Amino acid sequence: GSVGVLSDGMSSRLVTEVREKRGLCYAVFAVCHTLRDRGCVVCYAGTTTDRAQETMDVLVRELRRLADGVRADELQRLKARLKSALIMQQESSSSRSGSIAADWYYLNRVQTLEHVRRIVEGLTCESINTYLIEHPPSDFTAVTLGPKRLELPVDIP
Repeated sequence: GSVGVLSDGMSSRLVTEVREKRGLCYAVFAVCHTLRDRGCVVCYAGTTTDRAQETMDVLVRELRRLADGVRADELQRLKARLKSALIMQQESSSSRSGSIAADWYYLNRVQTLEHVRRIVEGLTCESINTYLIEHPPSDFTAVTLGPKRLELPVDIP
């Protein structure tokens, strides 16, 4: 849920802060990659050399700001997007087959779309925020491409 608030949709935190408010780049997103026993969040922003450090600073600030919690309005928008994606998944055999394969890999069973919808409906700010308190965003690794060396900010609140 928290990565969805960070990056899923035009009203997400990254799009709002990096693109809309500051105009640092056009494309910005975060995605969660998971395996059975570990995972990572990968962020991307394509920007100019002159704006690269500021873009990195804002990305890290938004990642750290997740520890402050998810608001009810953010969760409501995320749930609407997730439920819409479930509906669209029903119309795509390749999307549904990918979901079935992922379910089998991670859970050793296949979830019905109705079961997934109930999970989405059951998401609460309290459960997400409790998780974020217990697992605050930390241990960042940065990979950058470009002519200037960028510093991973350490003192941004």
